[in-house]
Amino acid sequence: MGILIGALAALAVVAAVAWPLVTHRAEDPPDDPVDDARRTVEEDLQRSLAAIREIDMDHRAGNLSDEDFAALDGAERARAVELMRRADELSAP
Repeated sequence: MGILIGALAALAVVAAVAWPLVTHRAEDPPDDPVDDARRTVEEDLQRSLAAIREIDMDHRAGNLSDEDFAALDGAERARAVELMRRADELSAP
């Protein structure tokens, strides 16, 4: 009985992994590299903004000294600004 359950689980994993490969049609248009870049920058920006919030919460909780907070916060805000600039460039017509 255990072998049957294991075989079914393995079959389910193979089907889940292979499904996108089987369903992808050759006539589907290729992904737009600009859209991919825009999506990647937006995801990175959201992670950066979340990191800024987390750094602030850690500082308020007393887990970061004022000096560490200033260094981490400044670096992450600079990264967020750069990502916003890149997002603007990718969105420009």
